[in-house]
Amino acid sequence: MVDMTSLVSEIQEKFKIIGRTEELKQIALAHSVGKNILLEGNVGVGKTILAKAIAEYYGSNNFNFFRVDCSEELLPHNLVGYFEPPLVIAKGYNEDSYKYGPLALAMLNGGCLFINEINRMPENTQNSLLTALDEGILEIPKLETIKAHNDFFVIATQNPAAHVGVTVLGEALKDRFIWINLEYQTPEEEISIIKQEANINSDRISTISQLVIQATRDSTSIRRGSSIRGGIDLATLIDQYGNSRSTKNWVEVAVMALYNKIELEDGLTQSKKEIITNIVLAVLNKTDFQ
Repeated sequence: MVDMTSLVSEIQEKFKIIGRTEELKQIALAHSVGKNILLEGNVGVGKTILAKAIAEYYGSNNFNFFRVDCSEELLPHNLVGYFEPPLVIAKGYNEDSYKYGPLALAMLNGGCLFINEINRMPENTQNSLLTALDEGILEIPKLETIKAHNDFFVIATQNPAAHVGVTVLGEALKDRFIWINLEYQTPEEEISIIKQEANINSDRISTISQLVIQATRDSTSIRRGSSIRGGIDLATLIDQYGNSRSTKNWVEVAVMALYNKIELEDGLTQSKKEIITNIVLAVLNKTDFQ
């Protein structure tokens, strides 16, 4: 029986992870019984950070991390591998002619196969994963049948179904994952993350930055608010400006930091710049800015 509390604390300390105690406990529990893990959450909630931390923590001395970024262009051969035609002509169908994909490499060598935004993966590519995830077997026609290394495991992430550009995961594939949900962290944790990642000491800058991104999530004009990345960028920029007491400076850097990190609701007459400006002014007005 593993002491999950001590294990989670060790992971947090080793990889400088603030919070996420319950989620790390769930991930460690799923991994301890050999389950594939699916992390779901909005952009910027730290899915990749947690996946890398778990992968490295459980990895062997020769840590292996194989990453796949999904899109509609990801075909089965990009995941599994393929024979290179010129080499097949010269050498035939053998290992020298074959270029292994990340799935095959992870199964052969052990380590983590990290599948980023799996719900952007086409259905025919999803099917290439089924026997590997379920039975630890991957058949490569004309070459070999790979039996997964004991250290092989899979962590995938997906954005919520409401996001544009996602596809529906097949029931057979979903059935092979343990699901863990990641929400935005508490304001206190986000302030600490902003200080750590922006490498600043100012509680005031970190707090205002967190309040601004929180306001983008609460705004009825914004479909998708900013992740913690927006707060980190905002704090980093204003800290470098030299005058964090200037309203004009805050507005300027907030537009820079957040413009690409929010999505507006349809039918608005206001621009992104105007909405961000109003949010920043409202936050500064409510805080002890001066």
